Amino acid sequence: ITISASPAPYGGRYPSANLYYNGVWYVGTYACDEPYLNWSIVGPFGGFSVSTDNGATWTPSPWGVTPGVNTMFPDPAYMDGPVKLGTPHFVDFGQNMQYSPDGKAYLICHGATEPEGEDRQANDSWSTGDQVYMLRVTPSVQNINNPAAWEFYAGTDGNGNPQWSSTFADIRPLMEWDNNMGCVTMTYDVPLGKYLTFITDGGNTISQMNTYVLESDSITGPFRLVTYMPNFGVQAYFVNVPSKFISADGMTMWLCYSNNYTQPPLEYNPPDMGYHLNLCEIRLL
Repeated sequence: ITISASPAPYGGRYPSANLYYNGVWYVGTYACDEPYLNWSIVGPFGGFSVSTDNGATWTPSPWGVTPGVNTMFPDPAYMDGPVKLGTPHFVDFGQNMQYSPDGKAYLICHGATEPEGEDRQANDSWSTGDQVYMLRVTPSVQNINNPAAWEFYAGTDGNGNPQWSSTFADIRPLMEWDNNMGCVTMTYDVPLGKYLTFITDGGNTISQMNTYVLESDSITGPFRLVTYMPNFGVQAYFVNVPSKFISADGMTMWLCYSNNYTQPPLEYNPPDMGYHLNLCEIRLL
């Protein structure tokens, strides 16, 4: 089965956010372009294609990726101003979202607030960013492509409680580290009662990359560093842990990622990984 969707005015359109819930399969896409280095410009989110028969047939997303014309959310204009909802991924709450804190599906994304330019590193590619953002929805066929059904993380109140807004302009970073953030995923580790967040700092998108892991008691933080792995891969990306692959004590799991799309095989770290799906067993100490 092929799901067709135009990338125009960008050069490519890629699948990203993937959710199967109550017998319905949702697959989201995002746009990318390659004016500088390896698809270094990330574009808007293109909404969701939906299947109610386990992928046999699909209803395409009603949304395109032309900013200001037909995007699902009002991220900035093409090649002008940074995108905040880059390469979104659903938070993994276990099978059929059984451990969602409120029955909602959460998307976690990376982005930036400053535009790219000659005087600063390109920090809004598919693998690089300055901030992490979050949004949520009660998943259904009716809601998934309806912007009005979504809420955006809008910071905290005076008591530190998370705030949510139905207005995209109110979105605020969930976390921020200038020049050091990028593609992000999150998994709920049920035995530990912890949210594990995996972030790739993509450098300039063709360099060696850094990966780090954060943990938190709440989906909105505060976040604490578990480990920082410089040059992991050495170019690992889309790093995640499927909740199904977490041990009964929550301490051992399988890290899933791809690797080294521009770096030579001699630079694999750990060894025997490659430009394909990789699984690496890890243990929390």
